[in-house]
Amino acid sequence: MRRRFLGVLVLFAFLASAPFLFSQPKTLTILHTNDTHSCLFPFGPQDSLGGIARMSTLIKQLKAKDTNVLTLHAGDVFVGTFEFNKYLGYPELNIMQGLPDPTKPLYDAMELGNHEFDLGPGALAGVLSGALLGKPPLNLPVLCANLDPALTPADLYALVKPNLILDVGEPGETIKVGIFGVVNTIPLNYTQEVLAFLTDPIVAANAQVSILEAAGCEVIICLSHLGFMTDADPATGLAGVEGIDIIVGGHSHDALEDALEVNGKIIVQGGYFGLSLGELEVKLKEGGGIELSHYKLHRVDRKVQKDPSLLWTLNRLRVGLVQDPRFGPVLTKNVAKADWDMEKDFPEDQPTYKDTAVGNLVSDALRWGVKNAGFEVNVALEALGYVGSKIYKGKIVGNDVMRVVPYGYDETSGLGFKIVIVELTGYQLWGALEYSVQYAPYSYDTAMQPSGLTFQYNSLNAPGSRVLGIMVNGIPVNPFDPITKYKAAINEQIYKVLVSIDPSVAKTDTGLFEYNLVRNYMKKLVHVRYGAEGRVIDSPLTP
Repeated sequence: MRRRFLGVLVLFAFLASAPFLFSQPKTLTILHTNDTHSCLFPFGPQDSLGGIARMSTLIKQLKAKDTNVLTLHAGDVFVGTFEFNKYLGYPELNIMQGLPDPTKPLYDAMELGNHEFDLGPGALAGVLSGALLGKPPLNLPVLCANLDPALTPADLYALVKPNLILDVGEPGETIKVGIFGVVNTIPLNYTQEVLAFLTDPIVAANAQVSILEAAGCEVIICLSHLGFMTDADPATGLAGVEGIDIIVGGHSHDALEDALEVNGKIIVQGGYFGLSLGELEVKLKEGGGIELSHYKLHRVDRKVQKDPSLLWTLNRLRVGLVQDPRFGPVLTKNVAKADWDMEKDFPEDQPTYKDTAVGNLVSDALRWGVKNAGFEVNVALEALGYVGSKIYKGKIVGNDVMRVVPYGYDETSGLGFKIVIVELTGYQLWGALEYSVQYAPYSYDTAMQPSGLTFQYNSLNAPGSRVLGIMVNGIPVNPFDPITKYKAAINEQIYKVLVSIDPSVAKTDTGLFEYNLVRNYMKKLVHVRYGAEGRVIDSPLTP
């Protein structure tokens, strides 16, 4: 009996000491955002959505739970609101690096997105260095591995790193984490000046993995601003790059509710406009590699308290914005009322429709505005990639309009793209629409949203032979008719792409800003009611 009692004591002592005898697997938590597009202030119904002060609170709460935590941004901090057009992105980068306490950075690194280049490489270097704004230089690690060191302007290249190696965790228990970033090279997104120094992102990714593996990194993370389809492609995309453990994605604005595992890699993406914060926890496996432990996409809404340490700074920025005579009360003054939510994405209940509610609104606004200004125009076209945001039911203010058409930047007015008019033959119009659907169904950035025009295409056909028919104001377009011309209103960036394909296309400058045309059109409507209408049809999707 005594021997049995001693045996129980020994077993109890062994079980009590088990946590010390068997090492626990290391864990790493990655908090991530992407495509926040300068949404410093809350927006949506009664300002219930987003805002960097709420994001800050949520990040700090989750960081306090553990020591092995990284916060990463996958690109496109810049461009999207009047906050950016006033302050050029410096305030949010300053907050990300730890304002008001730089010893406690909010983010550990960010990747450059394509919109970081919108104002040109000189302006980007000027913001990162602080020189453009007369501010101190920013210390937030900024990554991009596919910049050509020989062709990238030296002042910019000096401020961007291809990779970052961090020892995460407590001394003696750290995890060596290697992080690198890549940005897309889609021509529609850049000027020729920028395209000239961007290299192949997949080649760059392979090179970075070799460097980080040689440095002894236990976990390799890619911050990708390539879009979900490229991230998850095991044949030609990042999912095919051996050695990457985690892909934190951006560019395509996908809010992935679950972490995906493709070809041994964990892929996450956190939506857009700071509406969500991703929380990924992984375990390090004995002998190398990781496994998914936990994932959650947190909503950033009115349920999250605003970080009080940022409120004074944000209020000062708000006052400076509305006192700028270029802008005025764009955060509060009513423009119109939306009678329902209007989406920027294709309708799920009509799979053949490749027009969107907001796309139709914008293209109608351009055609109406140009005509109202006295210009002759038959159609208006807007690329879906240049439509920034949905419109929420309720009050619409100027900043809501800016989120819809945020791209481009005019230094004098602080507004975005201007509108030009081009005159196209039926053949040229056909070719432009062929170009617009060449990437369907994998990417829709170039997909045209038309007004005064409808067209049908077949995405199963080979690129270059997809368009089946075009109607302009109800009349079929004959691509072989050399006489009939069509005047189209487009933004200046679409014109740059168009003329790079066909240098013979001339333009007429209207001097009209896209933002003003859309805002004034909404004012005229008073009540905004738009949906998808089937202006563009992808025929093989017909049931």
